[in-house]
Amino acid sequence: MRNLITAARRHKSMRTVLLAGAALAVTSAAIAQYSRDDDDYTLGDEDAPLRLKSDYYGYSASISPRAGYTTNVNLSPDGLEEGSAYFSTVLQGSAIYSKPRLTGIISGTIDLSYITEDSNFGVNQDVGGAATLTVVDNLLYVDAAGSTARQLFGDNARFSQNINAARDQRANVHTYSASPYLYREFEDASNATLRYRYSQVFIDDGGIGANPFGGDDFLNDSRSHEALAGWSSGSKWQRVRLGLAAYGNKTRESGSIVLPVFEFDQGSVMAEGQIALTEVFGLSGAFGYDEIDTKTASIFFNDDDLSGVFWRAGFFANPGRRTNLRVEYGERFDNDFIDASISYRLGNRVTFSAGAGQSFESRAQYLNTQFIASQRSVLEFAEALREGGSLSPTEVIQQANRFAGSSYNAQTSGIGVNENAWASLRGAFDRTEISLYANYSDTDFGYRQTRYFGGGLDLRRELSRRMLAYGGLFLRNAETTIDQATCQTSPFLFGFDVTAPLFDPVAACVQYALNNGETTTVGGRIGLAYRIQENLSAFGEFAHTQRFAADYDLLEYGENAFLAGLTLEF
Repeated sequence: MRNLITAARRHKSMRTVLLAGAALAVTSAAIAQYSRDDDDYTLGDEDAPLRLKSDYYGYSASISPRAGYTTNVNLSPDGLEEGSAYFSTVLQGSAIYSKPRLTGIISGTIDLSYITEDSNFGVNQDVGGAATLTVVDNLLYVDAAGSTARQLFGDNARFSQNINAARDQRANVHTYSASPYLYREFEDASNATLRYRYSQVFIDDGGIGANPFGGDDFLNDSRSHEALAGWSSGSKWQRVRLGLAAYGNKTRESGSIVLPVFEFDQGSVMAEGQIALTEVFGLSGAFGYDEIDTKTASIFFNDDDLSGVFWRAGFFANPGRRTNLRVEYGERFDNDFIDASISYRLGNRVTFSAGAGQSFESRAQYLNTQFIASQRSVLEFAEALREGGSLSPTEVIQQANRFAGSSYNAQTSGIGVNENAWASLRGAFDRTEISLYANYSDTDFGYRQTRYFGGGLDLRRELSRRMLAYGGLFLRNAETTIDQATCQTSPFLFGFDVTAPLFDPVAACVQYALNNGETTTVGGRIGLAYRIQENLSAFGEFAHTQRFAADYDLLEYGENAFLAGLTLEF
């Protein structure tokens, strides 16, 4: 333990500089006007904790053979259900590598399954990683992140807690990002940065049932280039903090055989500041200017409305060491919005956090927000491990690669203005762990508007030294509203093949609206795990999922799923 702490102290100066650089990455997110949502619905067995095997390397790994049965393998409407058994082997692993100039973490799960109903083999992956490289101390750094996961295909795709149900409703989504940057902390505690970021999203949607044309190119891939120059006063002044930033972005969504190319360019400048009026309360705000140029989407968005002066103003408070609060109101992208964050920690057992914000987003842009947390989280995680902690890597990876960490995210097309809010409450007691979450998202794509809200509960209870009970509940409401006139005059925006014989835009658009009408999906599961030996456990669980539809009965379905297996940890 003494060696670990000594090693951590030896690299404290490097860590301080890198964390300061990560803090400046928040400025990048602020000027681009993105904010985190908390769409983490993922349910699953508890991760094996990372164990430090040397000063700078730790890992965890497990293998879990399983057998299950579902009463509705395709999540079909009532009367059309087909049951199926399935057999799978789940490989789970995490690793962290940390040296004075390189810190990286990778974590993920791979599910290899055989489904008897159609004699089909399936692979379900959810893997992500992030790393930070110091090329020259206090000058040159490189961030990188990547993920691969199966995500829902479309705004209203069918899903359940059984990853092997309705496999044709998910697509493989592969992402990666790289960001070299210059960062300099000066003797007066101020700092400056010059950053470039490249992000790419690839979507493999071949053989997807929700893809009406088949092939591999229904949804667009995404690519973005970003540049950021910024200066922050840091702790140069006791009660005042100032920041200046200039931001440029070029995003292109292309590659679909049906959908049009979506492009937008953004250039922004911003000044932001905080002034502490007392030891625990102060004022905060920002103002700046956007210049936005959209292509294709310009027939729905007025560039002059999206461009122009923006501002936000509010307050921050730190009434205690464990509480942080910031609330700001502003106007941007021709919308008024609330940008807020709150965190509260009750001892070491209970943590509450919440936030709200607005964004002008595409998939590639959404990926870029992961740099806000990745560098800070990876380094703090490594520091905790060096000090002897035994921690799960899941939260770090989910922050670094939110695509991989949110299995109910849906891949769609277009760019739009998004408003979102989220809240999370987590508690860990002697024998009980509890997690509550809620979220809301409303995105206006111009030609369609998509709204989601939901929440859930996860609960774990240690019944004895060998036995663990666990369970969870979730709810997800989704609704897509389209403009029928736009659909009928520009059906290609909705993925329709206008060259098909006897194509009727009126009938097609009416059916599209029905297929994407309001649905409410609820589900729950309960399970029991028993530790046979120190590294070997057996478990069994039952899950139920039910979807209700407001206007179209064919969107409704129900499923019961049973699962049992063994987990061997290494």
